Amino acid sequence: LPERRELSLMRACVRLLLLTSSASAAETDPREWTTADVSGWVARVGLHEYRGAFGEGLVDGRRLLGLTLHELEHELLIPSAEHRMVIEMELGELKLQSGLLSTAERARHRKAHPCIEGWSAKEVRKLLEATGLGRFAAAFFSRGVGGDELLRMSGDELRAVMAEQASREEASAREAAAQLLAAQLEMLRAREC
Repeated sequence: LPERRELSLMRACVRLLLLTSSASAAETDPREWTTADVSGWVARVGLHEYRGAFGEGLVDGRRLLGLTLHELEHELLIPSAEHRMVIEMELGELKLQSGLLSTAERARHRKAHPCIEGWSAKEVRKLLEATGLGRFAAAFFSRGVGGDELLRMSGDELRAVMAEQASREEASAREAAAQLLAAQLEMLRAREC
């Protein structure tokens, strides 16, 4: 369960980073995308290494919008569970931005990936705990980092706070968590709440 929560936060972080860097993807209907458009989207969401898998798998816009975690793993051969979760999260955000979610789907997506403007440090701590980054929650809470400040933090600032709490944690794991949080924040910055 903690791994699933961490993956959720990582997805949200990646989504945040991708949304702020990819205005062009939202300008066209993803159902009409070609395989080249999909490969471009994969790169914009920060997963350049999988452009070939989507191209070789002949993933166009319609297929992209229907992909499941199972298909990502077994048909497109995306080995990383974290990356599959990021793709799933980004697909949800793409559908949201494109108006392709039902009311119920939109509500589920927004619940899973809420807006955090105006949140207190306690609410940010709860978010980090709920999304698998609980081991860093105390560091953000002790600094009094609320939602507005969290949204303003750069990737380097996020890494510095996370390093305080997890000095013994493996650097690569800490970096992956920082990238996920940064991506989630980028998505939240881009979203209109």
